[in-house]
Amino acid sequence: MKLVIIRHAEKPDVGDNLSCAGFNRSLKLPEVLKVKFGLPDHIYVPAMHQGKSTARVRMFQTISPFAAKYNLSINSNFEEEDDNGVAKELTSKKGTILIVWEHNQIKPLLKALGMKVKDLEWPDSDFDSIWIVTFKKGKPSLTMDKEGITPAAGCSF
Repeated sequence: MKLVIIRHAEKPDVGDNLSCAGFNRSLKLPEVLKVKFGLPDHIYVPAMHQGKSTARVRMFQTISPFAAKYNLSINSNFEEEDDNGVAKELTSKKGTILIVWEHNQIKPLLKALGMKVKDLEWPDSDFDSIWIVTFKKGKPSLTMDKEGITPAAGCSF
């Protein structure tokens, strides 16, 4: 099993959606992710509903162009803070799993998967990183990559 973890794309200072730069990144992700990892067997984003989790729509918006282009399902059954539940679900799967999550919740999720996370940080300004978790003999290991996307700041529509 391989976990490919990205955070949502760029966001505005105020509001729950992606910014124009974030939308532009989301449109470039299908090609980047397919070239780097192929098509995933599963995609996960946090549950979306009214209230405090309204901002979680950003994760869904980020990956929607990829899912639409390749006709892939998106699982949004888990709350963002349900680290143990998500970890249990992920470890029951096989293949490549794409996780689009809120960057402050990635570290707790990795901890629930059995990783040492003390020195891991995902900076607030970093929308380009990809964290890849692989398992060998049940032990997780982390490597890092970049999307390599520099999205235009403005909306062209």
